[in-house]
Amino acid sequence: MNRWRRFAGLAAALTLGVLLVGCAVRPPAPEVSDDSVRLADWTPPAAPDAWQLNGRTSLQLGEQGATAALTWRQDQAAYRIDLRGALGAGSLRITGDADGVTVRTADGGRYRAESPRELVRAVTGYDLPVGFLRYWVTGQPVPWLEGRVTLDPAGRPGMIRQGGWRVSYEAFESVDGFPLPGRVAVTRAETSVRMVVRHWSPGG
Repeated sequence: MNRWRRFAGLAAALTLGVLLVGCAVRPPAPEVSDDSVRLADWTPPAAPDAWQLNGRTSLQLGEQGATAALTWRQDQAAYRIDLRGALGAGSLRITGDADGVTVRTADGGRYRAESPRELVRAVTGYDLPVGFLRYWVTGQPVPWLEGRVTLDPAGRPGMIRQGGWRVSYEAFESVDGFPLPGRVAVTRAETSVRMVVRHWSPGG
């Protein structure tokens, strides 16, 4: 298995992002304002501790990209992520909690590490913001990182900047009283992690 096929099957899965590959996923519209405030001066809207989302995810590094259909269940630190069609890699299941992460592939392969970021780096050589996506996907900042936020007219995050990454949001909807984004784009230089959420289920 060459390096790119390993990247497609594992890195695309573990990063859980979505990117613009052809017309598969439309990225959020660019921000027109940079009137940002410090995250320390902002109180984020409430977000559920447990949730499930269904949608499409993809990842791009330079000119190379991968896409997959996605189901993600999160219950505080525990999660299960199912991806289908990750660049021909078939189905993948990622399960994890505070003790580590395991990836199982359709052909019976099994990979284990203490963290998703560690596993992605070991398999692909890339350092990606895997552990941050749990927060960013629900419109929340990573609690232990400083940064800035640009708000939309409704007071929701339009863009969060943390750790050198830019997280852009679009198409919020209210689900059980929680404002949850329909599109999320995480970018830095030539790396893009994007997601389109078709359905949110707070509480899993």
